[in-house]
Amino acid sequence: MPAFFKLPFFMPLMVVLLLLLPIRLMGRQMKIMAFFIWLIGGLVLLVRGAFFLWAASIAAKASVALLALTVVLAVFIGLAKGRFVLSKTSARNIERIDSMTEAKRPMHVYSIRSWIVIGLMVMISVALTVFSVGNLVRGGINLAIGLGLIVSSLAYLKSITASSTPELKA
Repeated sequence: MPAFFKLPFFMPLMVVLLLLLPIRLMGRQMKIMAFFIWLIGGLVLLVRGAFFLWAASIAAKASVALLALTVVLAVFIGLAKGRFVLSKTSARNIERIDSMTEAKRPMHVYSIRSWIVIGLMVMISVALTVFSVGNLVRGGINLAIGLGLIVSSLAYLKSITASSTPELKA
């Protein structure tokens, strides 16, 4: 697996950078940032999931049928979670961003509740590593969560493209 995907501190480092940035952003800029964070997080998890599933198939610890079942379940769960759960979270966040009347620091791209959920997801990922959960299970979980994030990121993209006036405030 490429070293980039093994960096356990990547997402926490990103949060710290968001906290420290001395700039302020308006609504459209916040939505663009939220879209890219969700999309990149989803893509990273999707690729990690694919690598774990590939490793499970190479290690011959998983039959082709079990691997296929894992992929189908992960895709189904990920698409459903993205469409019916995470898209609602994205919609609430878009409404919150749209209601902002003044420029905010990048850390405000998500609500405190959303940051807590993100932290919990990171801790689950760390726990899967610490407790040496098998590649098949880790791959399925990462694939499902990655797809869910990618699907729900489309709500941000739709909102960004619907608003045609760019805002530039530093």
